[in-house]
Amino acid sequence: MSAPHQLDQRARNAFREAFGYPPGSVAVAPGRMNIVGEHTDYNQGFVLPA
Repeated sequence: MSAPHQLDQRARNAFREAFGYPPGSVAVAPGRMNIVGEHTDYNQGFVLPA
């Protein structure tokens, strides 16, 4: 089973468990998360992580 398929199934199962019915759809989008807390909103979204 591929990783995207596993993620899809985990998301669907978690939703069903939390709300009692299946989700209408599941979407995935690429993104980035700054773990160390840079304030990107002060620099129009651009920072140089240290």
